[in-house]
Amino acid sequence: MPNISNFLQEGQYLNYTPAAATYAGNVVNLGNMAGFTPSDIAAAALGQAMISGVIRVPATATLGNVGDNVWWDANGTQAITGGTTDGACTTNAVAGDFWLGTLTAALAIADGWAEVAINKVNPNLPAWTGKTHFLTAADLTLVVATHGGGVIHVTKDAGADTKITLPNGVAGMEFIIQNDDADGANNCQVDPTHATEHIEGANLTIANTKIANNTLATSVRGDYLHLRCDVATASWCCLNKRGIWVTD
Repeated sequence: MPNISNFLQEGQYLNYTPAAATYAGNVVNLGNMAGFTPSDIAAAALGQAMISGVIRVPATATLGNVGDNVWWDANGTQAITGGTTDGACTTNAVAGDFWLGTLTAALAIADGWAEVAINKVNPNLPAWTGKTHFLTAADLTLVVATHGGGVIHVTKDAGADTKITLPNGVAGMEFIIQNDDADGANNCQVDPTHATEHIEGANLTIANTKIANNTLATSVRGDYLHLRCDVATASWCCLNKRGIWVTD
């Protein structure tokens, strides 16, 4: 793979021995973290990979705000004219092969390059590593066997809202619904349709079948609800959230 990236702010290093030759400017998967190789390393030779600091890497045609999570897509195409498929970062978790870090500068769809704090965690927006990620741009009714325990990344449908409908609650069911559209672009809705169920939490009115809205005017990319079902109270408990969510 050719030289594709460079560092903007140098950080810490780990010893790294690649199975195949690795070139300067490559992003590599170290198993439990991402790495960046500042120089060529021959196959089976001892080298170093940078595991903190800020790097400038190719980006696919995705958008993001400062602090948004970024994944590495090993066969991603850079969003510039003549961009290669040698790999690029993305803010679309579904397309990513492994988590890379967080954005240090806003990313527009056509930029083609992103500035990323490698392995840097944003405490206000989890990367949800280890969970299964799903992407939908249309209304979706969740199915426990498919979506249970997963992260539902939501963008808008043809209108200005997308509704996620929860299944009938069973104790222990867990879902994370995250608004991944641009700021102020999607009124993401979460609907507990069963007649005796509701969503409860800060700024969420406790009333059966009330829909939780990440209201269009105040929505910010990355706003989320982390829900777990508690049948004892016939409710979906909001374990954590980001952004403004209200019920109607």
